[in-house]
Amino acid sequence: MPEITEYAPGTPSWADLLAHDGQAAKDFYTALFGWEYQDHPAGPDMTYTMYSHNGQAACASAEAGPGQENLPPHWSVYVTVDDLEAAVERAQAAGGTVLFGPMDVTPMENHTVGRMAVIQDREGAFLRLWYPVAHAGAGVMMEPGALCWFELATTDPESARDFYQTVLGAEIKLDENMEDFPYWIIWIGDQMVGGIVQIGEDWGPVPPNWGVYFGVNDADATAERAKELGGGVVHGPADIADFARFVVLRDAEGAVFTVIKLNEW
Repeated sequence: MPEITEYAPGTPSWADLLAHDGQAAKDFYTALFGWEYQDHPAGPDMTYTMYSHNGQAACASAEAGPGQENLPPHWSVYVTVDDLEAAVERAQAAGGTVLFGPMDVTPMENHTVGRMAVIQDREGAFLRLWYPVAHAGAGVMMEPGALCWFELATTDPESARDFYQTVLGAEIKLDENMEDFPYWIIWIGDQMVGGIVQIGEDWGPVPPNWGVYFGVNDADATAERAKELGGGVVHGPADIADFARFVVLRDAEGAVFTVIKLNEW
């Protein structure tokens, strides 16, 4: 598949993992997905690890630094914007909170790769807004071994729908094909770029959050492999209508992610 070199504004384009043990994260995910990785200096005693799939950038991880010790290991989602300051202003006007930035992202190689801000929506989910300079995002998506989907789990889908339509310029519509539970699709133009689901009472103490899906050739086998590597199954395996099978997993440190096998692969 050709390398992806740009994303339309409002589109999720990257994800990275905050780990407490950087090497443990590298060992787990490279063994699970067959990725290769390269470490990049990102500041004093800080390393940003870039993972590649078939030679193309797939996602990244970083070890928790000062001030992040109490944060649980988790995946973060980045959405491309064409005007970072304007997107931040829209988030504030829509009732969100700006936690960080806007700021230049300049690793120790001393070149700016992009500009970023971290926002929190009205229900508390965190999202990173990304203005690309030298790094557009993932060079590959929508295939086994790569990011495939981005999903917001929230306590109030209607509030989230209003917030993200305003901030991202998206159109968010109820998916009429989902019969078992309500599901909203995030559209940028004619492209489906993510989804929104309501947190169920049976989920336990799950805060609103953005999550990531990775494509796999066999969801069941990947779940078994994750367990062998010290991870575990949170939910599934389960089928989505007649087009996919998925499993919600946790890695060896507890960070949650989903793997999915599309029937068309």
